[in-house]
Amino acid sequence: AFEAIVKKQISRLKEPSLKCVDLVVMELCNVVRMCTDKMARYPRLRDETERIIASYIRNREQMCKEQLIMLIDCELAYMNTNHEE
Repeated sequence: AFEAIVKKQISRLKEPSLKCVDLVVMELCNVVRMCTDKMARYPRLRDETERIIASYIRNREQMCKEQLIMLIDCELAYMNTNHEE
């Protein structure tokens, strides 16, 4: 019973965790946009810089989400019930 309750609670962490990653990515993209606005005199350089950085962020976003899902799956797979606390 205890294990079932804990597993249910752990599995509920998945969606908020992924949502948090999405919010961080949005904020990073906004920061990049604000920083590249200073390059307005060089529109092609600005666009290419934004594209490269956004591509890197999206790549890392996917890796981060995969790691989060794997962490939650690992937590669900094994629970140390022998620990005193």
